[in-house]
Amino acid sequence: MNSNAENLVRKFFNKFFWRQHPEAALRYLPVVSEIEKSGLMDPNILEIGSGSLGITPYFKRNVDGLDIDFSGPTSNFLNKIKGQADNLPFRKNSYDVVISVDVIEHLFRDVREKAIFEQLRIARKLAVIVVPIGKLSEEQDRQLYAHWNKIFKTKNQFLQEHIENGLPLVDEILVWIDKSLRKLDKRASVKSRPILNLAVRQLLMKTWISKNKYLYYLYMKGYLLLLPLLRLANFGNCYRRIFVIEFAS
Repeated sequence: MNSNAENLVRKFFNKFFWRQHPEAALRYLPVVSEIEKSGLMDPNILEIGSGSLGITPYFKRNVDGLDIDFSGPTSNFLNKIKGQADNLPFRKNSYDVVISVDVIEHLFRDVREKAIFEQLRIARKLAVIVVPIGKLSEEQDRQLYAHWNKIFKTKNQFLQEHIENGLPLVDEILVWIDKSLRKLDKRASVKSRPILNLAVRQLLMKTWISKNKYLYYLYMKGYLLLLPLLRLANFGNCYRRIFVIEFAS
């Protein structure tokens, strides 16, 4: 590909897919849909465990992001707040919407329930939790971690934490949500659904974990064009689950 063609491709993806990559998009786009379906007009939003970008490439509006580390690409839409997921520095019902996306699995097991309690404590209208779930997903992460080590001869921190901490089960998350709502004396409807078929994720991740620059480019850019199809891959055994908690008025 010559330099002129590369510049055109770069401009296209910067305009329509700024700072996006497909696996993250498949985590965040269901959250965007839930926020938009809530009918809230100009809600104030907190993302727990946002990192330096969080939801902002997929939902271009101002969001408060809480994390312990904000290294990486920056976003003008993200207001950075340092803090811990299990000890949020906010009053009860501080935010209309509070989200956490692929955060719970990175916490030690003994603080996961507290982190969910804290999220529900400060959410006034809507809380959304997205998290990898179950033994099949954990086994896939073990295989991908071994593949990463084989290809790059290094450790992958995120996959390593998934394995060492273990992925939660659906029933665990639902019990923690129920117990938290009872402690907080809050009423809410709770629904959940699966996200991203395991076989489809395996393909995406194997393309990502490669030294071949063309395969990597296919992952980073090419798969973005297939997002409308990939978003339909929520059947069979899935890697993640989204939990949507809508609070009663």
